[in-house]
Amino acid sequence: MAYERFANGGLSSLAAGIDDSVLALTVKSAVGFPTGGNFRIIVESEILLVTDVQGKTFTVTRAQEGTSAAAHLADAAVFHVLTAGALAQRDIEQFGRGAIASRDAAGQAGRLYLPTDGFVHQDNGSLWDMLPLSRVTPPVSGDFTWVNQGSATVADTKGMMVLGTPASASADSLRCLVKSAPGTPYEITVAFLALSPLYVSSYAVPQFGICWRESGSGKLLTYGWGMNNYPLYFQYAQWTNPTTLSGSGVFQYGTPVISPFWIRFSDDGTYRNVKISCDGFNFAPVQPPQGRTVFCTADQVGVFANSWKTSNGISRIISVLHWSQS
Repeated sequence: MAYERFANGGLSSLAAGIDDSVLALTVKSAVGFPTGGNFRIIVESEILLVTDVQGKTFTVTRAQEGTSAAAHLADAAVFHVLTAGALAQRDIEQFGRGAIASRDAAGQAGRLYLPTDGFVHQDNGSLWDMLPLSRVTPPVSGDFTWVNQGSATVADTKGMMVLGTPASASADSLRCLVKSAPGTPYEITVAFLALSPLYVSSYAVPQFGICWRESGSGKLLTYGWGMNNYPLYFQYAQWTNPTTLSGSGVFQYGTPVISPFWIRFSDDGTYRNVKISCDGFNFAPVQPPQGRTVFCTADQVGVFANSWKTSNGISRIISVLHWSQS
């Protein structure tokens, strides 16, 4: 990619006249101009974009930024100029987007690259430094509806959807935010940050995570994280309703203690699949594919927090950083 370039002292004149349609011109001296595209010049009242430099020959795109292409005589002055278009393009190019493989070579310090398949990178002038950040798409609370809200709260705060639960309820109570499931096949990726206190007993079910819900029966499948006297676990549970755990019990899977917590769940029209990740890019399944009608046939998807048995009366605060579906 040819980024907008700048230099000092770019002043010359045309070595030969040009008409209003040629796409290359020759200057008497290229001293003071950038040595490659892209940059802007002005000849009389026409602004031109220089996209390539070969010695004293500039390849140009004519009639930029509302100006008109015109013929110019030999010896007409050629100035390297800073324009509104150049500044706007510079702003755009400070934040490149795309695949890692499409990233430009480093060399322009301060630029950020926001990849689709990796962490944010910053150009230090010679190398791309990787930052501990990834691109996220936060959900909007208005896209979801409550199931069993009680005194739970939700707010769109500082680029996150923040779910707060009441503390120390007397029994399991899933506070769910749900929306209609996309048509199959679909895949949804979610990332959480969590202030999730320990359970006060050895009892363990998911404390926060994602859910599938069958709206007609009220049944729920939850996949998420929980912690009591043991290390953090990723857990799966079936629920008859938001306050009643099904007799089928809970299955637990070890998971790294790392934040954000990434989960990807999908339905291909035949099977449901759930995967987790420690970096948001490399996902591993937590169980074999499960038939999409096992226990319930979900027509809603969402997130939840369970408000039971928090230690010392501390509320759970779950920040949903990312929600993307395809």
